[in-house]
Amino acid sequence: MSFLKHKRIAILGGTGTLGRALVTEIAESHSQVEKVLIFSRDEIKQLKMMEDFPEDSFPFLDYKLGDVRDLDRLNEVLLGVNYVVHAAAIKHVVMAEQNPSECYKTNILGSRNIIEVCDQLKIERALLVSTDKAINPIGVYGKSKKLAEEDWTGANNDKGCRFCIIRLGNIIGSRGSVFEAFANQRKNGILKVTHPEATRFCISQRDASGHILHLLEFPIEGIFTPKMDRISILELAKEIGPECEIEFIGLREGDKLHEEIG
Repeated sequence: MSFLKHKRIAILGGTGTLGRALVTEIAESHSQVEKVLIFSRDEIKQLKMMEDFPEDSFPFLDYKLGDVRDLDRLNEVLLGVNYVVHAAAIKHVVMAEQNPSECYKTNILGSRNIIEVCDQLKIERALLVSTDKAINPIGVYGKSKKLAEEDWTGANNDKGCRFCIIRLGNIIGSRGSVFEAFANQRKNGILKVTHPEATRFCISQRDASGHILHLLEFPIEGIFTPKMDRISILELAKEIGPECEIEFIGLREGDKLHEEIG
């Protein structure tokens, strides 16, 4: 990752699982990056990340509080940045369905703010982390990310920032994922599965972060979808909690039986 040498990269939503994976990948690459800016609105997660990534081992990390909805704050924070990874989103399916206006404000209006700032500040490249739920979306979350993708794609021009998109499925081990849900439910001896035939696409944290950094170095037109494994939710439950009872609860509003990857 020599392209990061003496460069500045901002990770919006950087205290999440993906942001942490990107920091680890950058540190292990010895890229001589000048600064990795972690931007998020949750001060508790930032404090926890500071503990997990101590300054003596990660001197290139810089933390900034803020929200992608705040255009002025984005202008302040992204000044001097070379690359942007936009991973900030309201992404929990149920919460998005129950709070559609908040989901749209972050996932659509926030993304438009980032596009405007990246062009104004002449940032070199910006990458949107999207989801397989944006393909033929039926729920609020998927629809909001589909609109963000369209804005992002339409923002490319010959003079300004280069915008690219990656679509990911479930990131293994991420907060709020089915993996975490089953691990927590295992303590009670009952795993709640939406449907016996439900499947999801999954990708490891390392693979996801590796693809993102590769796209920043070699951006492509259109939307990049990495190869991902399709897994059975029922089989996953049986593997995580073989001793547990399975309870089928039905698909939630905004859920599909099977996701798509195009």
